[in-house]
Amino acid sequence: MDNRKDLAKTINAFRMGVIPDTELEGLIVGRDAEKKEFKHFIKAIAEEEISGLRFLNGAYGTGKTFMLEYIKEVALKENYVVANVSINSGFNLSKFDVFYTNIMNNLSIQTPDATKGTNFEDIFGLWVKKIKKENYMNVANRNVYQVIHQLNAYNNAFATVLMIYMRAIINKNMQLANIAVSWIKGDKNISYELKKQLKVKGSVDVENAMDIFKGFVKMLTLIGYKGLIVTIDEAELMMQSRSDIRMKAYSNIRYIMDACGTNDITGCGFIIAGTDELFCDDEKGFPSYAALSQRLGDNIKSSKQNIGNVRQPVVHLTRLGEGEFKNIGEKLFTIHKDYYGYEVEVDFEKVFNLVMIECRKDHQGKEVTMRYFLKKMIEILDLLEKEPNLPIFNARIKAGVKRSEI
Repeated sequence: MDNRKDLAKTINAFRMGVIPDTELEGLIVGRDAEKKEFKHFIKAIAEEEISGLRFLNGAYGTGKTFMLEYIKEVALKENYVVANVSINSGFNLSKFDVFYTNIMNNLSIQTPDATKGTNFEDIFGLWVKKIKKENYMNVANRNVYQVIHQLNAYNNAFATVLMIYMRAIINKNMQLANIAVSWIKGDKNISYELKKQLKVKGSVDVENAMDIFKGFVKMLTLIGYKGLIVTIDEAELMMQSRSDIRMKAYSNIRYIMDACGTNDITGCGFIIAGTDELFCDDEKGFPSYAALSQRLGDNIKSSKQNIGNVRQPVVHLTRLGEGEFKNIGEKLFTIHKDYYGYEVEVDFEKVFNLVMIECRKDHQGKEVTMRYFLKKMIEILDLLEKEPNLPIFNARIKAGVKRSEI
């Protein structure tokens, strides 16, 4: 990490307790097996023309969100479109049409300058620009009609609206293009008069959303992407939903799992992350829905046994120990010195022990999470850079590290 902007982003993000919007490969520690497996998972979707669903399980603070961001980074570099969604009060996977809309409004693609959020218009606009550059317009037209023809097999209305959207973009009719893209993204608030211009009835609903979603994934592969990766964070919040809504959400996850198992959503991978409670709670978690629990098998609760088979449907993130804390701490020490341009005679071991003592003091015997450790590390490094001669940096300090959480 030698870009000054990336150094600043990393320091500021850890200072705020959030994930840096920078290259994450070198910042993940103690997760080599998981990284290797998810890289294989992502590549196999395109290379083997399959679909897949994996679950990421770990206690609070074990780095589930960090791992999802890393998966996003890998997928974007492999030329996938990525959708990052989180469970919240308005979205809990109980309705496929709401799921579809959330995906369509949280898309990302790899851009030349950085990894940024995007939207359907950007994704499709890049392809339209590409075909406009074809030496012969008949070749470009053939590409368009080939895409539409194949999408008719998934949903006629989707194919029709997409064709209208492409024509509107090519003809620079932005009003019609905006109406079409609103329908494609699942907007249900399009007036009857505007919808007549699309030559379709109805909209994306709970009955047709999955077919349209499959058509969207197919479209991505037809216009040059390897597929779609969907990450779903904070899945444990589904447990807070009313019982009937929660069961519908679990039923939909079971459907997605079956569809991936039969390769019915070719080109798409799903990763769902949640805490131990989601996987272990017999009353409100996955075990409460027998059809899903049976598919996950004994692996669903293997975190209690600390089993680390990363090829199972459920990947368990275990707690990290002293080696991993020191590893990331030393990297952050170097990043901090490189960014602020200073050198000190204090060795890293002394700084590390001081940080751990402060963390233990603040947590009063509770486990220290990696997020808090990194925040405290930045705080101590800021102090070291400003006041390197303070007595605390000259004292002999020693602090062991318990198995803890990232």
